[in-house]
Amino acid sequence: MGGFALSSPNHSNNHSPSLSPELSPKGGLSWYLTGTALFLIPGGVQVVLYPWLVAIYLHESPTRVGLAQMAAQLPMLLFILWGGWLGDRVDQRRLLIRLNAAMAIPPLVVAYLFYLDTFTYTVLICWALIGGTFAAFVQPARDALLNRVAGADIQRVVTLAVGVQFGVQIIGFGLGSSADLVGPPVLLVCMALFMLAASFATRRIPVLPAPPETPRQPPLQAIAEGIQLAWQSHAIRPAIVQTFSVGIFFAGAYMVLLPLMARDLYGGGSAHIAGAFAANMLGTVLVTFALRRFGRIARPGRALLIGAIVSSSVLFILFFDLPVWAFYGVIFLWGCCGGISMTMSRTIVQEAAIETHRARVMSVYSLGMMGGMPIGSFTLGLVTEWVGVRNAVLVPVLGMLIILIYLRLRTRLWYVQSSLQPA
Repeated sequence: MGGFALSSPNHSNNHSPSLSPELSPKGGLSWYLTGTALFLIPGGVQVVLYPWLVAIYLHESPTRVGLAQMAAQLPMLLFILWGGWLGDRVDQRRLLIRLNAAMAIPPLVVAYLFYLDTFTYTVLICWALIGGTFAAFVQPARDALLNRVAGADIQRVVTLAVGVQFGVQIIGFGLGSSADLVGPPVLLVCMALFMLAASFATRRIPVLPAPPETPRQPPLQAIAEGIQLAWQSHAIRPAIVQTFSVGIFFAGAYMVLLPLMARDLYGGGSAHIAGAFAANMLGTVLVTFALRRFGRIARPGRALLIGAIVSSSVLFILFFDLPVWAFYGVIFLWGCCGGISMTMSRTIVQEAAIETHRARVMSVYSLGMMGGMPIGSFTLGLVTEWVGVRNAVLVPVLGMLIILIYLRLRTRLWYVQSSLQPA
């Protein structure tokens, strides 16, 4: 598969087709990024509001916090490959318009249940499952649409998109931090309005040239073909393995350990949880925009591995008793490392995937991250209840280091290099 080469002469490279700049309609990328930003602001609100509801509002145990986070991530594991199949069969722009509008409904229903004073842990789980199911179909379509509006220089546009993705979520964190003050119903209504605005912005993307026709196949056969293409690629396969490990170890720590640390170690509420998430995101945003300014990374596989090793080392610092300012500082540095790893892994897969199968390959990539998150959330919830929140930090640190050693010694990820030239 093309877009990436292995520097070893024993591996060949077949370039995948990419849209030239003239095939990317004027304004398409701007409206794509606007729609993505409006879609992700409520995502940032939910990242804070959801753990606040379960850990602070309902004051559940660490195990039930982990279960709730697992429920939020489980639909991705079950449905994202189907989302990739659908994203390769239909126009991604039209699909996103409809899905974004539909995603405004669940938060409005939950807000009404708050008004009736009937909100419970069960309602929380149902909201997570329904919203996660919608998201499983949105993610592959949005990833595939990016290539169609980006033009030729995919790495720089992916870097920009990742920066926007995390930058706007900080706005969502700021809104979510007001949960103690304004209450959940107001935030839920705001989330719904942003979803509707995202649908409108996506509608403003000009109608795009039709992608190449693909043979009609039974869904399971088409999904299996996408998995096979991803797994046979020397570039994509190790990137997906690394991403799956990030989902288990780092995303689990992010979603479970950070809220519990804010609550149990620093006596915080929604503002402290939002502050922890925002510090992490701020580091990611700064690094992604620095990468965009710096230019193309010739060896993204090498940058991916080095960034992940440094990330594990930084996370280890949370094992120690830190003042609150140092706690946020470490989380910020952890986000900086994550920005490198996330941008490089997504770039590798975006460039190497062939156009006719891109949504399916990107769904396999997303499955790597989202499939690992329920495992990590549930496991870290249990471990935290057994050994305490500080000792639980050692689990993702050691686990990730083992995976990185395997990737360095047993795969060709270290030698993956970009073969596309900037426009």
